[in-house]
Amino acid sequence: MVNRDQSASAFPLRVDAERRLDRRRFLGVAGCAALLVAGGEWLARRGEQAASTPLTLAPIDTAGLAAGEARAVDAREGGQALVVRLSADEVVAFDRRCPHLGCPVVWSAANGRFECPCHHAAFDARSGRVLFGPPRRGLTAAVLAPV
Repeated sequence: MVNRDQSASAFPLRVDAERRLDRRRFLGVAGCAALLVAGGEWLARRGEQAASTPLTLAPIDTAGLAAGEARAVDAREGGQALVVRLSADEVVAFDRRCPHLGCPVVWSAANGRFECPCHHAAFDARSGRVLFGPPRRGLTAAVLAPV
């Protein structure tokens, strides 16, 4: 017959002690977390590089645009760009995807800037740089092919 005191001392660990985080478990969790963070950073950088590649637009006639007017144009690679006539001799074109989360950017003629209605961001009309809002980088310029 086994004495109860002997069986209790033969296996002294309790469930509470088993759930405790020891050094080996901590290092395993920390290593996995570091790999996940590094993988996320790598994916984000690849996404930024792909998004910053300028769109090439088919030749379009911008003479029909009045000053302050915009037109959405399909790009050769897919996607859309906004072409805006800022003045009689200045035409700009930017990728229509917001660099924050990809919402379609619109032209605000009243404010003279590009705006993202999803998260209330605004971009400069001439350079595409961020004026305010959550995006970290500006709009990607599109290349207008000569007519």
